[in-house]
Formats: sequence, C-alpha cells, structure tokens
Amino acid sequence: MKKINLYIMLVFTIVFASCEDLSTDVAVDYTENPTSEELATYVAANTFFQNWYNTVNSYNGPGLALVGMADAGTCSWGNQGMRDTSSEPRVAWNNETTYGNAIATTTYFNSLYNNINDINALMAKTIADGDFPDDPSPRRTESITRFSQAATMGAVALVFDQVWLKDETGPLNEGESVTPQEALTYCLEKIDLAIAIAESNSFEITSTFINGQTLTSAQWAQFLNTFAARLMVNMPRNATQRAAVDWAKVLSYTNKGLTYDLNVASDGWNTWYTEWVYYQIYPGWGRTDMRVINMLDPNTPDYFTEASGVYPESSSDDSRLASDFEYLTSQDFIASRGVYHYSTYRHSRFDAQAHGSTWTGATPEMLKAENDLYKAEAQLRTGDLAGAAATINAGSRSLRGNLPAIGATATEIEDAIHYERIIELMNSGMGLAFFEMRGKDLLQAGTPLHFPVPGEVLQSGGFEIYTFGGTTGVAGEDYSTGGWR
Repeated sequence: MKKINLYIMLVFTIVFASCEDLSTDVAVDYTENPTSEELATYVAANTFFQNWYNTVNSYNGPGLALVGMADAGTCSWGNQGMRDTSSEPRVAWNNETTYGNAIATTTYFNSLYNNINDINALMAKTIADGDFPDDPSPRRTESITRFSQAATMGAVALVFDQVWLKDETGPLNEGESVTPQEALTYCLEKIDLAIAIAESNSFEITSTFINGQTLTSAQWAQFLNTFAARLMVNMPRNATQRAAVDWAKVLSYTNKGLTYDLNVASDGWNTWYTEWVYYQIYPGWGRTDMRVINMLDPNTPDYFTEASGVYPESSSDDSRLASDFEYLTSQDFIASRGVYHYSTYRHSRFDAQAHGSTWTGATPEMLKAENDLYKAEAQLRTGDLAGAAATINAGSRSLRGNLPAIGATATEIEDAIHYERIIELMNSGMGLAFFEMRGKDLLQAGTPLHFPVPGEVLQSGGFEIYTFGGTTGVAGEDYSTGGWR
C-alpha cells in the first residue's frame, strides 16, 4: 500500500484497561530541547525496559492472538481476538474501529509510540546538556536508552507491516513509513550502540531496571547481543526472507549472547507482569495446541475432529511432556466454536510463577536456549553442520528433554531447531512461536503474516482502513499460502 507520511497523521487517543488515557502523536519533533521541568513529565530512564516489557507482554496486546495463530496454543474465548484469529479456515483481521477486539493491536501500537516519545525526549535532553542529568551511571542509562529505542521500534516492526521511525533527532525517513526490514536496520544500529557502551564500561543493571535481576554490564551485553539476533531471525515474513538473513552476523551476535536465563519477576500484578502468559496457561483459559503434543508424541492426533471425548494421555521420550505439560480429562471450550480448539493438555511449566496466589514469580523473557537455537541455525546456514549439531546436543534437547543426540545432517539439525523452539521456548517470549512458524511458511493458509496499522490510527489520520488475512493482501507477503497441514 502507499506509504503514509506521519507528519499529517493526527493525534489519537485510546483507553487502556486501567482506564488511563494515553495520547500519541507519532509526528512529535524532539529538537525543541525540552527543559528540565518538561523532562520531569517524561518517564524516567529506569522505567524504559519496564515500559517495553509490560507493553509487549500486556493482555491488551497481540500476544494471545499470535499464539493461537501459530497453533502453539489454543483458545476459543473471544478475548483479544483469540477466537477470530484462530478460526478455521482463517479469515482477515477485522481492522474496523467498531471491532471490540481491535484493542489487541491499537493499544499495543499506541503504547509503543508513547514509549518511544519518552525515550527520545530524554535522549534529546541529554545531548543538549552534554550528559544524563543527575545520573550516577550515565553510560548505563545511555545503553538502556539505546536498547529501548531498538526494542520499541523492533516491537512495532515484528508485528505490523509499516513502521514510523523516530529517534532523538525527530522523525526519520522524511516522516514516511518504512518496511519491517528497513526498520531492522535502524534497530540494529541502536542496539549496536548499546552493546558497545556495555562492553566498554563497567556498571550494574539492578532490579530497579529489571525486576528480580541484577546484571553486570557484561551480562547486559550478552542480553543485548541475543536480542539483536532475535530481531534478525524473527523479522522475516516467509521462508525466502529468512534464508536471506545475514546469518554470519547472527552468528557473531550469538557467539557473544546469553549464558544465563533472563527472568523477570512479577510483583503481584501491580507494575510488572507477563499477562499474555498468565492467560495462556491459567486453567480454563488457553491450552496447548494438539499439534505441539503430536510433536512430543507422534501417536497422539494433532487435531480434534469430534466434539465428544478426549484423547488418551500421551507418552514421549522427551522428559518435558511430564515436566512442562498437564494432561486434562475434559474440555472447557464450546464445540460450536470449532472442536479444532479442543486440547487435552495445558502448559504447566510456569505454574508456580504465573498462577500462584501471589503472582510474584519470575518468568523468562529470554532463555539461554533461545540464543543457542539462533546460534545453531546460524551455524547450519553458514555450513557448519558439526558445530550446529554440537550446539543443539549440548542444550535444552539433552539437558531438559533427555533426548538422544542428533547427527550432523541438515535435516536433523533443522528439525531439532524447530522442535526446540516450539517446545522449549513455549511462552518465554511474546510472539516467538508465531515468528518461527511464519519464517518457515508453516502458518495455516490465510493467516495474516503481520497486522495492518490499526484502523483507529488510519481513521484518525484520514486514511483508508486496510487489512490482511484470508485472501486479502499480497499472497505470501501479507498472508500465508502454506501451512503445517
């Protein structure tokens, strides 16, 4: 579609579930050098990670829809478009302003641009003053702020078909939208700055910045490297685009990536929370799609076709079937909404963290296993089959799954990477299963490959509302033409 210039987009306002009014003007120019008093109205730098984290993991976001669109989880409830986006056959996303579940994209988009406005305002003020005001560790704040620019714009690029890039200098690309791949270049430039700062300075990321974590600057740099790899590997909309990724660069990032699990602690559902995970695993809400259980036990059907009964309990050589999943003997969902939503399992790995009485457990935002799998794919794509097999065999496949080693063949390696991304990374990062299925052309035919700019945003700017999915859009670029079945 024709690119939209953000200079002529109007201010629009939506309402969060908390009833807090948030306004976003994506054309705000930050070259006016805000005063210290004005800066005080912006979010402090120590909340930038939190604002990004809570936005991407919000109930009022695309997380719940994406897990169903990926056939990694299943739910027939209508909340946040879960039922509509997982309907079979797949249909186009309803992008009309009257659609009740449009909040899943509108709130997400709005919040991310509020976040980038705050981030850029602080960076602009810093440049004007020569450093971060009253900051005992300015290099730490600078690294976090650069990461936040990359993460916030990256969150838009991973989910939507268009991105309006902004930094402390104001709107970029003369105010016109760019493609997700073009946005990736911006994100990597910003995150490379954050990495360079972290690798050349000594500071500590305390729980003030990431609840429940204390990281050295070296550990922070590891997270940043893996985050860069996450953006690169997950940005493609199809298998052709994924094959064209700069895999040597991915390998470089992952060689310096996570050696630990980055877990974020909730605080009783007050200011830190992983809401989409809670709803996806809470009893009575989301369940694990039978496609996943079939991966663990090929003798179990990957799909329900009958409205009565349940499948027998599955068995697997993979220890995680017993440790990470709970067998259920009844169905919660309504048959008339599609028995394909049925499942006999739910994901229970994070039960202690997510649905205990206090809601104060730590859930992973990024597992070491995620870095291992990006590294293994980079090794595979660059011709190091022995290295790829070794990376996989030393990782979650054996450490948690107790599965036998794979051989150094391209087929075994590719299959193992996909398997581990679905099983081991389940519910550990918003959209990961969807991005994996998208990049392998495995999403069911008609599934949107990304969301359109929210209808409310388009309407506020006086532009025509458009959408993707079903047979609407460009085949293979805007909606899936393949599918795992």
